[in-house]
Amino acid sequence: MSALKPILGAWLLPLPVALILVCAGLVSRRVGRRRLGGALVIAGGVLVLASSLGPVSELLLRPLENRYPPVLDAAALRPLPAYVAVLGSGYQPRAGLPVTAALDATGVVRLTEGVRLLRQLPDARLVVSGGSVRGWPPIARGYALGAAALGVPMPALLVIDTPRDTGEEVRALRAQIGDARVLLVTSAAHMPRAMALCQRFGVRAVAAPTGNLTGTLAADAWLPLPSGTALRKSETAWHEYLGLLALELGVT
Repeated sequence: MSALKPILGAWLLPLPVALILVCAGLVSRRVGRRRLGGALVIAGGVLVLASSLGPVSELLLRPLENRYPPVLDAAALRPLPAYVAVLGSGYQPRAGLPVTAALDATGVVRLTEGVRLLRQLPDARLVVSGGSVRGWPPIARGYALGAAALGVPMPALLVIDTPRDTGEEVRALRAQIGDARVLLVTSAAHMPRAMALCQRFGVRAVAAPTGNLTGTLAADAWLPLPSGTALRKSETAWHEYLGLLALELGVT
């Protein structure tokens, strides 16, 4: 099942679903079911158009991102967290590029937030998490290099470089830190699913979301015009809602 999750997740995003609907519609028209075929083609087109509109993507994503507030002052938390954990994103190192270019944009934002919070907690350790994806080196190792470049001393780092998805990351985190309190850093849209997994596996996590995508529309983006930016937001929201549904169905 773990091998199928990324494949299923990719095919259940708006564009692939719309493609399936359109193809099914064309086949239906070909075999004589013209009314059904036309309805499926229109449904596919409407799905793509709606997902590409700024107001729709905001409405989809905002409830996820607003579930947990950001942590502005970690030193004010009581009791103080003993760890700051940064969940994995993407890492593709290439010769001649710094680690900040090898980490994807989401990873850079998550790591930067983790380091910011760590500096407010002098006695805490930074946990960097994420295993190998599609043959690339483990994401956690890229995070570790990035953290070191940002001035985090090696003794303050705990590297967990085997998990391949969020469920495995949370289970590995529980195994490493036990009942210790931890600030959990991940993207704001991803935080509801990550916190649900923490509750399931007994991790004493405090949500520290970052990388918010909503509320950033320019004034003209509210016009009913499709854009790639809005489509990416809709895809993010779909991915997280599907993940939450999988959790409800017992798939971690």
